[in-house]
Amino acid sequence: MVNYYSLEEVAEIKIGKMMMNDKYFTRDGIPFITKETFKQLLTDNHIHLLPKINKNIQEHCTILQVPANSILLNKINLKGTYLYQCTTEVCIGHGIVAIIPNESIVVSDYLFHYLKWYQLNKKRCNINRIMIDLPTIAIQYQVVQLLNAIQQLLVNKDSLITAVEELPLYFSNISKLARQQSKGLHQGFEQLQYLYKEILHKIFNDHFLKDVQEHNFFQRLNNL
Repeated sequence: MVNYYSLEEVAEIKIGKMMMNDKYFTRDGIPFITKETFKQLLTDNHIHLLPKINKNIQEHCTILQVPANSILLNKINLKGTYLYQCTTEVCIGHGIVAIIPNESIVVSDYLFHYLKWYQLNKKRCNINRIMIDLPTIAIQYQVVQLLNAIQQLLVNKDSLITAVEELPLYFSNISKLARQQSKGLHQGFEQLQYLYKEILHKIFNDHFLKDVQEHNFFQRLNNL
């Protein structure tokens, strides 16, 4: 069974506000994400290196705090924006948009992958107008299991390729083999990225989820 919702029915959408007073920063606290630090976060994912905000800040100003599993964007329109899924509670500054899923209805990871698909396949991408087909939570977790496995490999792409390319530093007689393996890895990850997009399309198109059941999810996916 699939239910049809607007994004605003299954998630809260909040937009960060400006905060300029340095006295609210501290060595230990809640990571603070601005448009500038957001770009760096997408590159290295080192959230622990971000500036920190005092946990009691809401008593003194209107800085916006959002929970773990929120999905952050740097624009209200999905086209040309970046998506980041928080693993911890954060504060967001001016220009950062937070989508906070109601996880009794939609799993955060499922919504994250859906928004990735939406970016690739829809011309109109204002988040206030997004509609989403939601299967049961059990099926959402099956979707997430598959897509997260692929994403995890893609996340580790650079470190794996670098490790192979640096092997000749330690074993001078395998430089040719290392170059071949590195080339093969690059091609493999390109194919994996293509596979991820293809599976997104298979799962989130208009027909697949309508009659899929928990027991036949992977069988139906293979038959597409």
